[in-house]
Amino acid sequence: MLMEFSVENFLSIKERVTLSMIASKDTTHENNLIIGKDKSPNVLKAAAIYGANASGKTNVLQAFNFVSYFLNTSHEMQQGKKIGVEPFKLERAYIDKPSSFDMVFIAEGIKYAYGFSATDDKVVEEYLYFYPKGRQSIIFEREDTDNYKFTNDIERQTQIKDKFHSNNKLFISTLSLWEYEKAQIPFKWLDNNLKILISREKLEEYTVSLMKSDEAINKRVKGLLKSAVKDIEDITITEIDIDIKENPLLKYLNDEAKAKLFNNKGNKLVNVNTLHKMNDSEEFIEFDMIDESDGTQKLFGLLGFWVKALDEGLTLIVDELDARLHSHLTKFLVELFHDPNVNKNNAQLIFSTHDTNLLDQDLFRRDQIWFTEKKEDKSTDLYSLDDFPVRKDAAIEKGYLQGKYGAIPYIKGDFLWQ
Repeated sequence: MLMEFSVENFLSIKERVTLSMIASKDTTHENNLIIGKDKSPNVLKAAAIYGANASGKTNVLQAFNFVSYFLNTSHEMQQGKKIGVEPFKLERAYIDKPSSFDMVFIAEGIKYAYGFSATDDKVVEEYLYFYPKGRQSIIFEREDTDNYKFTNDIERQTQIKDKFHSNNKLFISTLSLWEYEKAQIPFKWLDNNLKILISREKLEEYTVSLMKSDEAINKRVKGLLKSAVKDIEDITITEIDIDIKENPLLKYLNDEAKAKLFNNKGNKLVNVNTLHKMNDSEEFIEFDMIDESDGTQKLFGLLGFWVKALDEGLTLIVDELDARLHSHLTKFLVELFHDPNVNKNNAQLIFSTHDTNLLDQDLFRRDQIWFTEKKEDKSTDLYSLDDFPVRKDAAIEKGYLQGKYGAIPYIKGDFLWQ
């Protein structure tokens, strides 16, 4: 369960910004909260990020994506290989400064804090803390790239560092690879529980693979799609063996088309069909999923992630959730996370959107709504609706479109038409 995420000097983000999933003292919509145990705070089940085009919404989510990418590839980094981090580039002073990423989360009932800062050449700082009895305990701290501090299992961690580590790797990845348990639990959460959807590619492939491997997921995906798209009666999935090398035309397909047509091994043609009842008989007719609307195709692709997240208590991060979807469908997807009868495992949803129809206090608490805005120095600011004195009965969609909370496009009136 994610509590906070902070990022600094990354893409359009110059100064440190924090997306907090810790609930405010607002007493509305208790169903939208994961209720904290003992003295732990309540945590939000969902958060929506609004903002003008090019304001940095996607870059906030890309920061999650970079952390996930670096964690997954770090142990494979050869000495001297570039890390691939992209700092704020509109001021020279920031180009050579480290980019920083910090996260607070709950894994297996224990609170962890993990973060690092890195240039393109090396990891400059890194830390991992945990709170087994509510008090902070250091697993490791790393400063000036190679200066480490251990307070737990000092000999074991030192041995791993000296034998297997290098300055362009994340130490948490190295520890986890060599099965150091105190690092494995948080690493597995970061690796498995954060699901990030920035691109539409392979959505359908993922859903199909889940439906084929898990009958419970298969039934839920079908049920959700039938609930949302009234004309669809059923879905069928078939696979046909095919040798791609013997069909030269297939090499001209782009990656998105290949992901839709083939399984992840690339040796079977995957055919997803929807079943519709005919108007003039009791018979049914099949349509290829490609013949369905873009919105139906996207919804189908998302549903695998939705069911997986809700079943396993994952944190799902989605860019432009509303793209190609009607407002009612987007609301339907959000409400699944809010519904305590569906979301029994503390799953979370963080998404960016332009759909102002969702700006409704009947759907969201004020602390669930976030905005990105470009500042005077062209960097991204991130802030919450909860920072404003908004009445509980206020029409926040109207207020947003009127510019009361910022984060809307500024269109110059002195443009030239040539």
